[in-house]
Amino acid sequence: MKILIVYISDVSGHRQAARAIKQAFKEDYPGLSVKEVNLFRHGNPFVRCTLSSLYYTIIRFAPGFWNLIWDSKEVYWLTYLLRNMLYRMNYHRLYREVMKPFDPQVVVCTNTLSCAICSAIKQDKKLSYLLAAVPTDLYLNPYWFYKNVDIYFLPRDGSEFEYLRRMLPSHKLQISGIPISPLFSRQKDRIYLKRKWQIEDGLFTVLIMGGGQGWGAIENIVLAMQNNCLPLQVIVVTGTNRKLKRNLCRLASKLDFPFRVWGYVREIDELMEVSDLLITKPGGLTTAEALSKALPMVVVDSIAGQERKNKEFLVEKGLAFNLNSAKDVVCVIRKFLDNGYSKDLWKEKVKNIARPNSSCEIAHKIVDMMINRGTKI
Repeated sequence: MKILIVYISDVSGHRQAARAIKQAFKEDYPGLSVKEVNLFRHGNPFVRCTLSSLYYTIIRFAPGFWNLIWDSKEVYWLTYLLRNMLYRMNYHRLYREVMKPFDPQVVVCTNTLSCAICSAIKQDKKLSYLLAAVPTDLYLNPYWFYKNVDIYFLPRDGSEFEYLRRMLPSHKLQISGIPISPLFSRQKDRIYLKRKWQIEDGLFTVLIMGGGQGWGAIENIVLAMQNNCLPLQVIVVTGTNRKLKRNLCRLASKLDFPFRVWGYVREIDELMEVSDLLITKPGGLTTAEALSKALPMVVVDSIAGQERKNKEFLVEKGLAFNLNSAKDVVCVIRKFLDNGYSKDLWKEKVKNIARPNSSCEIAHKIVDMMINRGTKI
């Protein structure tokens, strides 16, 4: 059996989710052929650049407009014909260069655009592959839904998804959680990891992240902790943001607490394992990873659309602290140091939503579906 996993953008939660699902297949079904592909590498370069530039421009300068586009059913239907035309203008290279030679029995999509295009290919080329949609945020927008999708792996349970149960047959819905690496479900040797990452024992450890591209007011957050005489140490992961990494490295000598700066890190599970508090923007993958580790979160700098909805859910359920000012971070840290927040209570809160085995659940369900179709594994 051959499985194709399609995502967009090399530095994104969509790519991380694709890798996690591929890892789960490889570990539990080593005989399967699994391939992951970036949709943007096989599309029209002009359309790709235009979409990327437009997206970043809107979320930076007109976030309210992106909120409207992201979850408005009216906009979805008004743009329906135009979007379908664009999908069909841009799927030919993906079909010719990847799908036709690889001939997958299963296609897994971790992004709405890849889901739409793979649905169009399935319909137009009259293919029979099993098409699985795997959202990577805590809410689904209207752009996920296409008639050729065989199964949706929902990020969580909740009354917000009741409309899906009315719209789709029950066999097309599976609650799995957001797919994260199987590594997050495994216990680690904290003493070894602290030595590996140069983390001092006995200090409250704050991990700060801004997604794969190091977004947000990270420098301001670090400076807010200065001169507060707190027994803490800070780790910052800057992702691909080299400018931020350089600025923070220059800042290190001016700080009165132990400070480590790392660039793009694959072993986020290890850093979360040895941290006491995570400060981050509420991306879907980062959120799911922190919940799997029962790591308390402070969510800041959420971008419009998907992250805004993630933040609203986390704050409403008491699964994260929402701060409007970098200085408020110090108040949260003080409460943890003074035992004002119970870590055991935090673990109890996340228990019902954390899905550390999400990617394995997705892999097992897909294999079961294919066996029921008569496919040999």
